[in-house]
Amino acid sequence: MKKLIALISITILLISATGCGEKDDSSHAGETSNRDFQKNDYKKMISSNNELGFDLLATTEPDDNGNTFISPTSLLMALSMVYNGAVGETKEEIADVLQVEGIDVGKLNKANASLISIMNNDSDQVQLDIANSIWLNKRFQFQDDFAKNNKSYFNAEIQEINVDDRKSAEKINDWVRKATNYKIDKIADSPLDSDMVTMLINAIYFQGEWTNEFDEKETADRTFYLADGATKDAPLMKQKRELAYMENDNFQAVSLPYGEDGEMSMNIFLPKKNIDMIDFQEMLTNENWAEWKSEFQRKKGTIMLPKFQLEYEATLNEPLQRLGMTTAFDKDEARFERLIEEDAPLWISKVKQKTFIDVNETGTEAAGVTSIEIVTESSAIQPDDDSFYMEVNRPFFISITEEETDAILFMGTIFNP
Repeated sequence: MKKLIALISITILLISATGCGEKDDSSHAGETSNRDFQKNDYKKMISSNNELGFDLLATTEPDDNGNTFISPTSLLMALSMVYNGAVGETKEEIADVLQVEGIDVGKLNKANASLISIMNNDSDQVQLDIANSIWLNKRFQFQDDFAKNNKSYFNAEIQEINVDDRKSAEKINDWVRKATNYKIDKIADSPLDSDMVTMLINAIYFQGEWTNEFDEKETADRTFYLADGATKDAPLMKQKRELAYMENDNFQAVSLPYGEDGEMSMNIFLPKKNIDMIDFQEMLTNENWAEWKSEFQRKKGTIMLPKFQLEYEATLNEPLQRLGMTTAFDKDEARFERLIEEDAPLWISKVKQKTFIDVNETGTEAAGVTSIEIVTESSAIQPDDDSFYMEVNRPFFISITEEETDAILFMGTIFNP
């Protein structure tokens, strides 16, 4: 009998936006429906989330301009959901990559639910929501525990669809548009793959305005020094005020808050002229990150930051395999026996992430998409003592962080803004 290849496309979509547009509340499910978790359970995964980001940043290929921009939170939530269907060595390797060894699936689900409940929190200037949906080929059936865990802890809305109906793709894309405030127009192609089993989508919507906006009149083209010694003109925004700042022999760093209460922030790290970005990336560990964060102090000074926009795309199969997650990609070794009722071997064929960021005077728009496809075979100037001066005119590192949890939603190295 001719073998059929069925595709499970698990797509994790993480979107950030600022400044414009109205959110459609009907697309966001709000807080998780399962209450079997504690508020502080998220603490079990924050270190894992951030360390995953640093590990991935070090192993992911930059784009043609040398830039890398990833979302560790998107990948962690994607793999956490897949973790519910894994067993044996495959499960252990995913746990190793997520750095959640010793945390069983129940505790990891509760940690995700706790993080989701905290992030589903709005203010006048900052909005951060998480929504999940699962689109299931009506010819298949999830195992009860897999469906229950995703619905209870990730608050996923499960809908059955006819994959042979062209309207099914439009139905999925309509949900995506509403969930992302129309920032993402399409995630599913029409017609859908006739062998698709399920598409699982997670959307995080972030709308953030700077606590202190940059004055557009202060933005001016200045010289940006590229890593290869060449230069280019880049619009640098400018503001003078008291900010959270730190400096050591290796870099300057400043934290720019969003919203009235600074519940979100962008952290900018500018390596000193004698420290290249490769050397700085070797310093990026969760231990150093925690130490650096504790050393920020309020200080008056000047920050000049490029106004820029970029898109980034990477296939993460090889980076994840280098981090130790190998059997999940091997059709003979992978074990996802807790995913569907049907008796069929499953393995991951591709993990892909796409991201987008737009930094301007009013705030930040950022977006990240992580897709996991599973197939089955079946029959500057130095500051003085009183102030700092930080002109970001050479390659730099940024992160966007949720301050209450310290979860890094996005991070990247910008070589050519």
